Amino acid sequence: MTEETTQAPLPAKAEVVIIGGGIVGTSIAYHLTKRGVTDVVLLERQQLTCGTTWHAAGLVSMLWPTPTLTNLAKYSHELYASLEEETGQATGYARIGSLSIARSEERLEELKRTSSMAKVFGVESEMIDNERLAELYPGINTEGVVGTLYIEKDGQTNPIDTTMALAKGAKMGGANIREKTKVTDIIVEDGKAVGVKTDAGEIRADQVILCGGMWSRDIAAKIGVDLPLYACEHYYVVTDEMESMSKRPVLRDFDKGVYFKEDAGKLLVGWFEHNAKGLPMSRIQEDFCFDQFPCEMDHIEEYLMRGMETLPDFGEAGIRTWFNGPESFTSDNLHLLGPTPEVDNFFVACGLNSKGIGAGGGLGKLMADWIIDGYPSGDITECDVRRHHPVQRTQSYVEQRIPEALGHTYAMHWPFYQYHTARDIQHSPLHNELADAGACFGEVGGYERANWFSRNGAKAEYEYSYKRQNWFNFYRDEHLATRESVGMYDISSFGKFEVVGKDAMATLQRLSCADINVPEGKLVYTQWLNERGGIEADLTIARMGEERFWVTTGIGSFNRDWWRLKRNLLGDSQLADVSQQFACLSVQGPNARKVLEKIADTDLSAEGFAFSTGRYAQLAGAKVWMQRISYVGELGWEIMVPATDAPKVYHALHQAGAEYELCNVGLHALNSLRLEKGFRHWGHDIASEDNLIQAGLGFTAKADASDFIGREAFIAQKAAGLPDRRLVQFKLNDPEPLLYHNEPILMDGNVVGYLTSGMYGHSVGGAIGMGYVNVPDLTADALAAAKFEIEIALQPVSATASLRGLYDPKGERMKM
Repeated sequence: MTEETTQAPLPAKAEVVIIGGGIVGTSIAYHLTKRGVTDVVLLERQQLTCGTTWHAAGLVSMLWPTPTLTNLAKYSHELYASLEEETGQATGYARIGSLSIARSEERLEELKRTSSMAKVFGVESEMIDNERLAELYPGINTEGVVGTLYIEKDGQTNPIDTTMALAKGAKMGGANIREKTKVTDIIVEDGKAVGVKTDAGEIRADQVILCGGMWSRDIAAKIGVDLPLYACEHYYVVTDEMESMSKRPVLRDFDKGVYFKEDAGKLLVGWFEHNAKGLPMSRIQEDFCFDQFPCEMDHIEEYLMRGMETLPDFGEAGIRTWFNGPESFTSDNLHLLGPTPEVDNFFVACGLNSKGIGAGGGLGKLMADWIIDGYPSGDITECDVRRHHPVQRTQSYVEQRIPEALGHTYAMHWPFYQYHTARDIQHSPLHNELADAGACFGEVGGYERANWFSRNGAKAEYEYSYKRQNWFNFYRDEHLATRESVGMYDISSFGKFEVVGKDAMATLQRLSCADINVPEGKLVYTQWLNERGGIEADLTIARMGEERFWVTTGIGSFNRDWWRLKRNLLGDSQLADVSQQFACLSVQGPNARKVLEKIADTDLSAEGFAFSTGRYAQLAGAKVWMQRISYVGELGWEIMVPATDAPKVYHALHQAGAEYELCNVGLHALNSLRLEKGFRHWGHDIASEDNLIQAGLGFTAKADASDFIGREAFIAQKAAGLPDRRLVQFKLNDPEPLLYHNEPILMDGNVVGYLTSGMYGHSVGGAIGMGYVNVPDLTADALAAAKFEIEIALQPVSATASLRGLYDPKGERMKM
């Protein structure tokens, strides 16, 4: 293929240029041609597959840790099974099954929860005992194994052959594949990618797609796009031929960090070590092509020994290949997909985290659909390239965090797990005060936030479990204090954007589904929609002056919302990020008014300070913005305090609240409180593939208010009547089990969806969650008549369903 594809001259223009000839680049080219886009040029710096793809293990699993990745993998199986017949190129694809073993009860629960989630996507799996395990994998040492997850239809494929089949299919469809053509620069004009420069000349393009693997960060940085990627060393060994090694399932021993794959009569043994070694690009040679790095025995010996413990035959075999190659990872083990906000017409598909082969087929289709249609064919919120806060894209952050993230691949995926590296980068102005009060911090978006508070001499440290963790009672007290008296939590991490100018209102009216043309001092809860009516943002806007507005959003969607706002500014509109200039304290609970009246110089009565309004006031000698609003469903105010004044205001509030036992409250309690009320969380319960009617948020949109983005789609969705799916609240009838998210929803014994959020509802006496029930025309009566269960680790648990919040459904308490 090399000689054939490098002789033709480089075309001057193409509809789409793809940078990178690995599994993803070729898959995107293939799927573009399948949809009729034939003017595609794929540019590979050396030879197809020569970066990372060629040395991948080739595992094609049916099930991954998230719904999006599972859908991608499911499609990949379907595609790889048909490629050889279509193209005539063998792929080595075979469905040989997989075994994942557990050596502890906690790991067993994790695997059972994974098996439950599989049902949502039609993936068949079963838990098997050690006798069955030994039958499926002769020679395995079952000592210490307490259970095994078996997925019969998992598979494997040859990465090089599969990539070549995709490339051949793309060429059959009209794509032009050029090897030994290095992209040196991306051409940007007026904020748009319009082509690339190569060592063979320039080529103009309508769209540029970067699939450059570990080179992607450096390539994108040239045009001001920071991709949070970092390469690490990745090891495996291949034995001599083993007579006992017939076709057998892939074997994963998660607790030892090791996996086993039969490879043409030999055995490939690889691992995800807990102390992965970062690999700066300075170690990657300019002419890198199918290259390797030395294997450091001191680094890998532990994992070789673990492999021998699991499979004694491995210890008796000679080792033919010692492999150490580079592979790029992200800080959360999820892909980087989609159009970059910084440069138009510039897409990325990289950061595959050892999942490239398994996800490559589905990822190629998703990206091709996105490029052609303008939106992805599925929910990719968790993989959206826009998800990272700017601090998470710095070199220091990726160098610290990503090796740890790689090591977490086979570690326990505990609920509420906190990474240890790249911490203490962004602090609240109240960080020291919260630490002194016993805060246990968690990191979101590079920001340290108080998740819960230790008391009575307990350590402010997580002790992880799938059952009640060590902080459960502490956070229960925080939850109940907010419901019964008064609690205070720090939400300084929230993004705060100031929009000013004579066209500021026009900008926000165009973006927002709610009416922003409100009196000064009024707050508006709203969503920003896409053209299809999907929910792109969920936030609050305060009109602080005639031509001045504040937009408040969560830290997790900070970057997305900033860029959406910035790119939609109209006329005389100026935008500023004031997030770090202000702390934000939320004082909530039935005694909140009594506490604040002691130190605020403004009327806080129900008549004098109406719900959903705000104003400036003096509080403990500081000028603050107070807004009466609640994300927990109680009487309360959010107080925006200049950062320098935050500590004194914090202490004044505690002093004023002493007689009411004002309680420090962490973000875990905030989550359980909002879930009891049925308040949505963007990125979990609502996202770009969900619309207002499905999510029960139709009340926020005023179709006659303005020509907002998505208005026509919303009107059509509303006119259609009951939606095809509805977001429903659930409470377990048994008070003991816990919910997190991704648990299947069973309606009359059938899987109809999964939970998007879960927590424990201390005020309602059981675990609660919400999720979409995928049943058309579902009425409240039908909901009440149905039998609902939530499946937890393969066990159905009876649940009560509701379309309204489980706590104070009429919302009376927060308007007292």
